[in-house]
Amino acid sequence: MYLGFAYLTLWGYRKSFMERGKSYRLKALWITLAIGIVYGALTEIMQETFIPGRVGSLFDWIADIIGSVLGVLFFYFFHRDGNKSKNEAYYK
Repeated sequence: MYLGFAYLTLWGYRKSFMERGKSYRLKALWITLAIGIVYGALTEIMQETFIPGRVGSLFDWIADIIGSVLGVLFFYFFHRDGNKSKNEAYYK
């Protein structure tokens, strides 16, 4: 789930991601990764604190982090050459 979350978060910014420089791309990747990590931690804390019968788990949070990392990596490797794409409408 977090793989898809991270990938789709970056997908929403794909045009800016492709048009701006490398420093912007790296910043977008790190921010997306941070959002996934923090959101995963918050969901585990809320499960432990507010939802009866649910338990927050460190292992679930680690799985969330791995999913976020994979989503960011997939997006980066599939879209790093965006302007070289044959179909420019894809990025509009």
